[in-house]
Amino acid sequence: MRKKIFAFTFVLGAIFILNINFPLRKQNIYGKYINMNFDKPICCVEAPHTADTLVLYKDNTFKSKFYGIGTYKLDNGINPEIELHYTDFGQSAVYKTYFLNGILKNLRLF
Repeated sequence: MRKKIFAFTFVLGAIFILNINFPLRKQNIYGKYINMNFDKPICCVEAPHTADTLVLYKDNTFKSKFYGIGTYKLDNGINPEIELHYTDFGQSAVYKTYFLNGILKNLRLF
C-alpha cells in the first residue's frame, strides 16, 4: 500500500513539475519573439493578427511593427507576466500578456 501511495505521489509530482511555469531571470527575456499565431481566429484586438516580431531590449523598451516603440514592465511571479506600454492612435495603451517557461520547453510569450 505504501508503494502505491509513493508511486502515485511521485507521478503527480512529476506531472506538476513538468507543467509549472518557473520564474524568469531578467536576462532571459531580452531578444526577439516572433508571432506565429496570427492564422488562428481573432481572440482579442490588442494582439497582432499578422506576422510580427517583438524585440525586447535591456533598457525596458521594445520595438514591434504592430505595437510600435514603447516600454515594458515585467512581473516575475509564479506566472511571469509582461505589460507593454505603447501609443495607439495618439493615446497611451497597455497590453498585458504572459510567458510560458516550463522545464524542457523554450521560453514563449503569449
